[in-house]
Amino acid sequence: MPPKSLGRLLSRVHPNLLLVGAFAAVIAAGTLLLRSPAALSGRPLSWIDALFTSTSAVCVTGLTVVDTGTRFSTAGQLILLLLIQVGGLGIMTYTTVVILLLGRRPSMQSRELLEGTFSYRRAGEVPALVRSIFRTTLLFETAGAALLFAGFARHMPPGRAAYQALFHSVSAFCNAGFSLFSSSLTVYATDPLVSGTVMVLIVCGGLGFVVLRELAAAGPALVGRRKVRLSLHCRTVLVTTACLILAGTAAFVFLEGANVLAGLSWPGRILVALFQAVTPRTAGFNTVDIGLLTNATLLVLLLLMFVGASPGSAGGGVKTTSFSVLLALAWAKWKAREETFLFRRTVPAETVARSISIILLSAFLILGCTLVLSITELRGVPHPGSRGLFLAYLFEAVSAFGTVGLSMGVTPTLSGAGKAVLILLMFLGRLGPITVAMAVSRRGGPAFTYPEENLMVG
Repeated sequence: MPPKSLGRLLSRVHPNLLLVGAFAAVIAAGTLLLRSPAALSGRPLSWIDALFTSTSAVCVTGLTVVDTGTRFSTAGQLILLLLIQVGGLGIMTYTTVVILLLGRRPSMQSRELLEGTFSYRRAGEVPALVRSIFRTTLLFETAGAALLFAGFARHMPPGRAAYQALFHSVSAFCNAGFSLFSSSLTVYATDPLVSGTVMVLIVCGGLGFVVLRELAAAGPALVGRRKVRLSLHCRTVLVTTACLILAGTAAFVFLEGANVLAGLSWPGRILVALFQAVTPRTAGFNTVDIGLLTNATLLVLLLLMFVGASPGSAGGGVKTTSFSVLLALAWAKWKAREETFLFRRTVPAETVARSISIILLSAFLILGCTLVLSITELRGVPHPGSRGLFLAYLFEAVSAFGTVGLSMGVTPTLSGAGKAVLILLMFLGRLGPITVAMAVSRRGGPAFTYPEENLMVG
């Protein structure tokens, strides 16, 4: 097919369907590449394990069914790194670049989807937006790799340290959570350089490109101590992110003081707790064994994973803004107000409705998949014989949907059907249930309304 014809064809496809199809195509290609002998350093990889690993990489999740550092060769690890980078930046970015290179501007729908993915409002011309995304990603990943190299070089040869630094920098900024160390970053639990660098990359990758751009634009004014007016979106993301991290850190210190934090100095406790509060923001790295945490701590991590990162970022979850809007709505109803307010601004009713829909759909999807996991993995097993496994399966389901990658250690033991459930959750969690629903929908809703009638609730 001639390039211009291909460009016209791509530009006419429904943008949501194009996004879903592009993700599925890259996952399929990654599955084939990961099964090739050159990508492996041992026995062959099963189809379901290759599909699971490819999906986890493209959806920047980090859940694994095999040891990344030992099961894959250097070529296989580089394939994973490429899949992570593609998934982190977003397939739609690459698709738009392809259309532009083919000599045809993207359709209005494609432009709106791209700008809606990486920005809360019109960000100008799409080429400038794409260039900004690439530059920002390159800047953070390069700086992160340099700092991690300084940390890793103290314990390994320079060549290996450089490779490990590059892999973990890309994985951290893309919120993927893949690590070449068998125990993730537990060896560096109290290393402020390695842990601190990874945390900064995770947070910056989870803020969203539009927030990073707005902060960069406001940088000179902040340095000059001039008054800066940030957008509602930026303020909501920053405040919610800070509150979640601080609350998670305090909860971890309180709940794990006599458990995994026992024996550590107070600076070490704060660093470990802070890392475990940051990583549920859809990153997936860990500096302690998640399977050893108390039930109360696991519940806190579940909540943090469900909220996830912010819109337009490399992370998943229901997003910090949706969570903030829901809290603002609850506060408004408590005060008997009709409008929803955030930072002395009225949130549009459409945004409130979309936030509620996203959270409800996500919760129902997680609960439904947890039920399926309980059936596929625990059919016929009474509760006394499966104590703790329900929480483990719920934890894996939330981790998969939030594209987090934290695990209690049960993912590699799942059956083929159980792994397929997590594959579906990772795919839907990365693209969003509403995006997928719109992609498979061919018609809008009915052009009429029904008579109104009240009912009692609460």
